[in-house]
Formats: sequence, structure tokens, C-alpha cells
Amino acid sequence: MKNLFKISGLLLLVLFVLACSRCNSKNVDICKCLTEPGNSEWNQINKTACDEAISKEIGVENWLTVNMSQNPSVSEKFDELERSCR
Repeated sequence: MKNLFKISGLLLLVLFVLACSRCNSKNVDICKCLTEPGNSEWNQINKTACDEAISKEIGVENWLTVNMSQNPSVSEKFDELERSCR
């Protein structure tokens, strides 16, 4: 019976950790990220999630550090993303 409680507790702990790991990866509307004014309350709250989502969408580690003029393929992906939001 004690083993059952240990296994149940361990299972709950694992489920909690998995659920919490998803708490940090917010789902945001990328188009809103690109169009919302930078000083808006929504943008300030979601800035990190927006940066992560944009980076993931165009396939780079951090889109803010990419020199778009020297990386035309990433620049094109960003432009396509922006066009899809119109």
C-alpha cells in the first residue's frame, strides 16, 4: 500500500512538472505581436512570448539579434510572416 502512495505521488509530481513547463511557453497571436504598438500594455506583458514565437516561426534562436540585411533567407521568412498578417 505504501508503494502505491509513493507511485501515485511521483506520478502527480511528474504531471505537475510537465504542466508547469508549458506555463512558461505562452501561446500568443504572432500577428498581434507584429502590429500592436510596442508601448502598449499587451505588448509589454507579452514581449518575451512574442519574441520567442517570432523566432520559432522564422527558425532562428533570437530574431532580435539577426542582421536581416546579411541574412536574406531569414529576412524573407520574416517578410512572409509579416505579409501573412495583413
